[in-house]
Amino acid sequence: MRDSIESYLNNHASLIKSFWSTGNSEVLDCGTLQDHADYIYVRALLGDKDWYCESALDKYAAVLIDSAFAGRVGCQEHLLPHISAYALASLNLLALAGADVRGRVLGKVRLDLDLLIDRQTYLPKWPAKWSHHTWRVSHWIGGIPSILLTFARHDPNRQIDEALVCKVLEACDKAILQPNTGLMKAYKSELLQQCFRVLYRLRHNPEHGDIGGLVHIHWINHVLGRNYIAADKLIDRCMEHMQDGPFLESVPYCLDFDYMQLIRTALEQRPEKESNAITSRVEIFRRDLVSFLGNIPTEGYSLHKLPGALATYHEANLILNREAEELNIKSVDIIKMAYWL
Repeated sequence: MRDSIESYLNNHASLIKSFWSTGNSEVLDCGTLQDHADYIYVRALLGDKDWYCESALDKYAAVLIDSAFAGRVGCQEHLLPHISAYALASLNLLALAGADVRGRVLGKVRLDLDLLIDRQTYLPKWPAKWSHHTWRVSHWIGGIPSILLTFARHDPNRQIDEALVCKVLEACDKAILQPNTGLMKAYKSELLQQCFRVLYRLRHNPEHGDIGGLVHIHWINHVLGRNYIAADKLIDRCMEHMQDGPFLESVPYCLDFDYMQLIRTALEQRPEKESNAITSRVEIFRRDLVSFLGNIPTEGYSLHKLPGALATYHEANLILNREAEELNIKSVDIIKMAYWL
């Protein structure tokens, strides 16, 4: 499996790989942040060591220092919260790899909280025009707490603290999460929501989008040890959706991680829901993942899908209380490491 992943990187991310081993900056600018973050995630999930050089690290930090993160003061246009959270999360992973430049980067960034949260409600700010699109607006609703958590824990200037992050999540519990289902409801019009779901179904399952959106909030709840609303019902819903297979769509990616990670972390809060049915399904899912990652398609599988698939493999191992045997490392909780995926 490791050889398959390395071969994939050689074929699909050769310039990114070369940058991190040599410091060649031809493929480093703000427009390639996602690709570089993907690569950092893959290395973290493989448990690799000594895969970067100091000049690459310095250049990456310099680009992030100049990046227009969501909420940053002095920028006319900002990166979206998802890519902002993802890039910042890559710094958390680099720190765990022995390359902590968070103080260097975060210390240069001044935040305007009014760009990120509503001071009256403490809710994250998202574009009202997308409120019907649960998965899309979740990148704001979950991404903003992720950004805030990285600053709360690692900004040398201490602009914010974890108490603020908890207030934002408490506001989401009260105003966005539904007590009977545990799902998100950022929209107001039921009619518009139903029309959207009919159209969305032409490309994706809207029920999968419900889970794929919700997890962005619960990733940060998981890091902070906060309870999920209706955790037992979320487990049942996830298992119902995972009956067809082998994956939630044609190939494994972050959506599969969303389900597996939500099941695992919800079971930690509702251990009475553990069952042979869950174990059996996860074992099969793990087997299919190992098969896929051991022979990744040469075409039609983008780099951004790989971290999600590899992280799903780790989540399945954690549910089954197994090490990542195919990689000869311990299984890892990537969300607790990075605060985002």
